[in-house]
Amino acid sequence: MRTFLTSIMFLVLAAASAAAQLPAPVLNAPRPDVADIAVARIDNLGTPFDLKANLYLPPEARTAPVPLLLYIHGKGGSYNDPRDLVVLRVLGAMRMRGIAVARIDYRRSGRMPAMLFDTKAYIRFFRAHAAQYHIDPARIGIWGVSRGGNLAAMLAVSGDIKELEGDIGGNNAQSSSLQASVIESPLTDMFLSSDEKAAAMFGDYLGTNDSDSRAIVAAYRSHDTASPWWKDVQRIQQVNPLNYVSKNSPPALILCGGLDPSNVILNCSAMFDKYIQQGATVSYYALSTGTHVRVGSDIEQAAALWLSGRLAKNPPPVFPGEAPR
Repeated sequence: MRTFLTSIMFLVLAAASAAAQLPAPVLNAPRPDVADIAVARIDNLGTPFDLKANLYLPPEARTAPVPLLLYIHGKGGSYNDPRDLVVLRVLGAMRMRGIAVARIDYRRSGRMPAMLFDTKAYIRFFRAHAAQYHIDPARIGIWGVSRGGNLAAMLAVSGDIKELEGDIGGNNAQSSSLQASVIESPLTDMFLSSDEKAAAMFGDYLGTNDSDSRAIVAAYRSHDTASPWWKDVQRIQQVNPLNYVSKNSPPALILCGGLDPSNVILNCSAMFDKYIQQGATVSYYALSTGTHVRVGSDIEQAAALWLSGRLAKNPPPVFPGEAPR
């Protein structure tokens, strides 16, 4: 009999007590310990683009290899964007737990699966250079928000799938698998969105114009496999993370706001359900009044604790005296 290893879904309906939570970090942008790490140079629709990272190391890295969290920004951001308030809170919370953070990047064109290949290049790079940066290559996780959440959803379930690996940055002998993934405010299955939202995304993902994008949506809705646009339906399905969840998918945490107008909460629920169907480990935290990448400080702090429990070697217990469950 197959055992389903799923965790309880938490619907956070109101602000909870601050007891047993991580202290709120001060929102001052720290200097990276290693800035502008060059991972690869790519062609972004005819324009050269450098994939770089900023690395932040906790004090523990002076004496032993530490876990690494890759943070993936949303559309319009960058690996060094000072406007990103979520990453500032993540940096503070991870430092307190002895976890390094690398802020990473991806091409601005929005093309898929090219953006996925960009982010996988970072995973392989830091594994290949783990000793140089005092990283434990066996303990790597991600936290992605908005478009970064779309990428995090794919990274969570597509580790080492050859056709979704790419060769950007080389280091192809290294694994792109992860040990834990936080997926915040994502799109998962594009066709769960309204026709207008799906068509708008196809312009970025596929490079299609408005008319062609609407035709792709129509072909999917009518399941017209004879349509000349069906090949583009298949291209979108190639980067649908729901198609890759398996019982071997590493633990994931999905974070959503119930009032998200951009990436409706159905995207999160569908991915959670797919993990359940496959018998993989997943947690789902949602705030009923939350919006896009604003899921509440309670959930962000709980996510930091969840990550440390899966990446840290000896994380302190949230409830002293109680064994992990």
